[in-house]
Amino acid sequence: MYRLIALMLLWVCNQPLAKEFNINISEGLSFHLAKEQIEDIFTRIYGPLDIQPSFHYLPTQRGLQWVDSGRFDAEAGRAANEMSAYTQLIAIPTPLATVRLAVFCLKPELCHINNDSDIITIEGSLITTSFCRRTKLTCHGVKNNVSAFQALTRHHSDQLLATDHFSIGSLCNSGLNKIYMRILPAKGIVIRHYIHKKHQALVPKLDSIIQGMMKSGEFAAFIDRINNGFADCDGEIIKLSNHVPASL
Repeated sequence: MYRLIALMLLWVCNQPLAKEFNINISEGLSFHLAKEQIEDIFTRIYGPLDIQPSFHYLPTQRGLQWVDSGRFDAEAGRAANEMSAYTQLIAIPTPLATVRLAVFCLKPELCHINNDSDIITIEGSLITTSFCRRTKLTCHGVKNNVSAFQALTRHHSDQLLATDHFSIGSLCNSGLNKIYMRILPAKGIVIRHYIHKKHQALVPKLDSIIQGMMKSGEFAAFIDRINNGFADCDGEIIKLSNHVPASL
């Protein structure tokens, strides 16, 4: 009996310890309806590699610095054209998604932006920060998606500038039951997954896994679940046409 116990203890002690693998996700998504779905999709991506990732929600700059320094292992998803400063990160070639900038408002006639407007954005969004700077808009960041939509109801501003897919996922927690959205007439923005270069050997494996999930429709279903989340809580998103372009 004692010998059996000793053998079992020896077997346990000789098992390799699971190595931590930390993925940073933008803090703005920590209040997001799709938070569990985002974590689930990355758990599925890393599952075939026998990696069980842990997820962290840090402010954008700190989170990216931690990944770039190697303290964290990966960045969940970022706009490819906003990552040049983070030289230690490697993009997985196959994009996770393509997003568009959109204006959200409570009345259709308010869904235009111009240089005289004070526009709400979500802190930590490199996409909207870059757009506001480039177009010289007056933008005011709030902490997360829920606060951003609530700011519309409190009339802090008439417009919210955000991305089309991942912003929608927080609407159920906003207290709204209807909102208008006008997608800006600009090309889509590619979102990619990034890992620290110390994990460079994982790049082709991750790329193959993501490609497979794209071909199977798993990623399309993931985006659809986010987009349909507001309808699941009896909310309505009314998409406006771009016949009258937003003036900048």
